[in-house]
Amino acid sequence: MKKIISLTKATMSNDMSLFKIYSKNNKLQKIAPLIIGFYLMIMIWFFANTLFEKVAPYHLQVYQLTIFAFSIVIMTFIEGIYKSGAILFKCKDDSILLPLPISKKTILLIRMFKFYLFEVLYNSLFLLPIMLAYIRWAGSLTITYFITSILFLLIFPIIPIILSCTIGVITSSVVANFKHKNAMQTVLSLIFLIGFLMIYTNIDSFLEYFIKNIANINEILTKIYYPIGMYLKLLTNFQIIDVIKLLLVHSIIIVIFISILEKFYFKINSKTMVVRAYKNKTNNVYKVIAHNQRYSLIKKELSTFFNTPVLIINAGFALVLYLLIVLYITIKIDGIMNILTNIEGIKITKEILLKNSSIYIFLLVSMTSFLTSITNSSISLEGKNINILKVLPIKPTRLLLAKIESYLIVTTIPLWLGIIILYIRLKLSLIDTFLLLLLAILLPLISHLIGLLVNIKYPKFDATNQTEIVKQSMSSFLSVMIGMLLIALTYSIVGPQIGKIKPHIILSLAILISSIINIILSVILIKIGVKEFNKLSI
Repeated sequence: MKKIISLTKATMSNDMSLFKIYSKNNKLQKIAPLIIGFYLMIMIWFFANTLFEKVAPYHLQVYQLTIFAFSIVIMTFIEGIYKSGAILFKCKDDSILLPLPISKKTILLIRMFKFYLFEVLYNSLFLLPIMLAYIRWAGSLTITYFITSILFLLIFPIIPIILSCTIGVITSSVVANFKHKNAMQTVLSLIFLIGFLMIYTNIDSFLEYFIKNIANINEILTKIYYPIGMYLKLLTNFQIIDVIKLLLVHSIIIVIFISILEKFYFKINSKTMVVRAYKNKTNNVYKVIAHNQRYSLIKKELSTFFNTPVLIINAGFALVLYLLIVLYITIKIDGIMNILTNIEGIKITKEILLKNSSIYIFLLVSMTSFLTSITNSSISLEGKNINILKVLPIKPTRLLLAKIESYLIVTTIPLWLGIIILYIRLKLSLIDTFLLLLLAILLPLISHLIGLLVNIKYPKFDATNQTEIVKQSMSSFLSVMIGMLLIALTYSIVGPQIGKIKPHIILSLAILISSIINIILSVILIKIGVKEFNKLSI
């Protein structure tokens, strides 16, 4: 038993951090995750409190609570798909653990328990502030509410974990049979993500329908997902027999899943670590092709991007959503017009929408650009290679600019594609289209420069996997926060001017301002960023 406890403690040291950051300052390294987590929980509390306040007059607070819970189940499921790869299917310690006198089932249970604890921690960031916000608007409460809430905080992650692990098993088993594993992992993950987004983007007038049919929606959710139905039942009528049923159902599901997974888990895990050799029939002839530094560096950065699935999913989310919105506008333009012109409290006509369509496209492009910060992980992903890069006969400025240029290619092509499609569909003027194409370069450039500067300041070289770098670092958090601030500023400045100033003037001013910002950021990168980059070491 002591060996199992020791083994569990040892495995918990990796992949478990949500907001761990790299810093020479030990106090910052310890305090920053707590500050970030606390800030996130406060924001969730304010959001939940606002919604509870809106439904309180209709006495629908308990329904709103269960819908919140179901939303977090979906978030846990999506997060679990990404996290399962790092915790379960890319385990580098197999060569150490398997020879030990420990059963494979025990190793699997420890890893599943580790995954479970991570998701409980992840859920707590959202569920705890929501449950606390509910207390204010619940009216009357009993001790059973707190018992039920704690119970479900521990139980909620179980089924999403099993579902995400199932997808992880499927994708990992399929990917293991291909030479380019990372590329296949990316494609399969994108298929699941795009499928989810397509369902989401086809829900017309969601908010209005949600308010009018909250009780019916809740009834559907309780029928689809058993734990949510039981949660509602225990909140309104707590019975110990229902608690026993709930625990029994989850226990049976866990036992069945572990029993099935045990049979082929280690085979899949071993395949994902194998590097297969492919014989080239023409390997008797060797041809050396030389390229210049710029080409080689850009090729290296693009190779890193397309061979890092979590980076593609995380950074490409906004780009995929952008293309789906463009597709939706192209197919259902009339329906969108009807929805926007019938919103209460907003006086807008189809004529105004059509005349200012280029401004709305600009806002869409700006939102996508500021949410797509790929460079905030580019320095950290170098890892131990950072010392090698610094001794190469390449100027640091050239290295940093190559990262900017590479990811500018990644973001510009989808943005241009969407603008061209909308130019054809909405019959935009050539001047507005040209200005939008320029902005599709300048706006992402701002995001990439900020991301690179932030990552140079807060690199993360102690990460145990790529997921931790891309999703759980200080640089990624700050880049997202800065991006959201830029989106808010853009909308608050441009929004009130729609219909008052001609579109091509607004777009021209946007180009001027974004050009000035890019020049300032470029000077900072060359003058300060290069010096900070030269100080980096492992």
